[in-house]
Amino acid sequence: MMWDYGFGGWWMWLPGLLFGALVIGGIVVLIVLLVRAAGSGGSASAGGAGVAAGSHPDRAKQILEERLARGEITPNEFRDVMATLDEARGGGHQG
Repeated sequence: MMWDYGFGGWWMWLPGLLFGALVIGGIVVLIVLLVRAAGSGGSASAGGAGVAAGSHPDRAKQILEERLARGEITPNEFRDVMATLDEARGGGHQG
């Protein structure tokens, strides 16, 4: 006997709707995580100012070489600063 005229299972669409929302939400979260991972890898190498000291030991040398190439510092200043950097890194043992 159908007391509700065939509308008794109206609530059955809820699990399907919730599952669909869960799948779409998971895809969105995955895309956001991938974009953040790609963005953090590119900004660390391009930023320079946000790089922590010691995380890229050759970055200081690269900056000095660029400044020397642009003529902002003289070769003598370059050598002095490089010697200072070597001493700070513990490699300043130049007999």
